[in-house]
Amino acid sequence: MRYAAAAEYLGMAKGTLANSISARTGPRSVKMGRSRMFRQEDLDDFIEEKLIETERLEKRRAKRRGRAVMVITCANPDLFLISTLMIAGAVLLLFSFLHTQ
Repeated sequence: MRYAAAAEYLGMAKGTLANSISARTGPRSVKMGRSRMFRQEDLDDFIEEKLIETERLEKRRAKRRGRAVMVITCANPDLFLISTLMIAGAVLLLFSFLHTQ
């Protein structure tokens, strides 16, 4: 298929596809005379590579940008529940105190 059909198949602008080909980051293609041709299998492979690359980047970002997590462990689950409820009550009391002033 030609540029226009390949670009439509990939969901990108024709110019974007041309730029990626010239930067050697686009899908495989064959130059036939003045035209550049694309096989559907090569376009499918290109899409698959981009999906894998995107998933890899998302995993890296998730690791880097993860928020700190506080882990609280307690040997006695009842004590943990009571402590959690007391802390929640104290936070609510503080919030209501600050809200009334």
